[in-house]
Amino acid sequence: MEFELLKIGELAGLTGVSVKALYIYEKKKIVIPARIDEETGYRFYHPDQVKQVEALLELQDLGFSLNDIEKIMSGNYSNEDVLLIIEGKKKEWQEKIWKAEAKMEELEIMAGNIESDESKNNPKEMTDEERAWYLTKLVCVNDNNVKQAISEAIWL
Repeated sequence: MEFELLKIGELAGLTGVSVKALYIYEKKKIVIPARIDEETGYRFYHPDQVKQVEALLELQDLGFSLNDIEKIMSGNYSNEDVLLIIEGKKKEWQEKIWKAEAKMEELEIMAGNIESDESKNNPKEMTDEERAWYLTKLVCVNDNNVKQAISEAIWL
């Protein structure tokens, strides 16, 4: 069965990526045109390459670099090699989850500090220095933040 090849702009339109991105993917040897016209330099792609670009975009969405994607999609690596890349990415996401959870806890503490502030000070009515110390007191939720806030205050 003969398929009509897609021009680079058509592939870009079907996949939602820019022509420039397709040139980058070609340079990285991830999405290689099925044919390049020698006279014009126009690039043509097989319709199945839409799926290839969609897979690439999904991998990017999962946080993989173009170098990792090239390794995964090249077929030149064993399943074990690819599994190592995937495990590394899972560890990166787990670390981001832990950091996000820690930030959520800090935000909860900050909100609690503001809600429980008995002085009910209005930052709009304070001097800059008073406001800085008041907000530092309310938002500092651990010793590292206190040390950093004091250090920054000293250097101001």
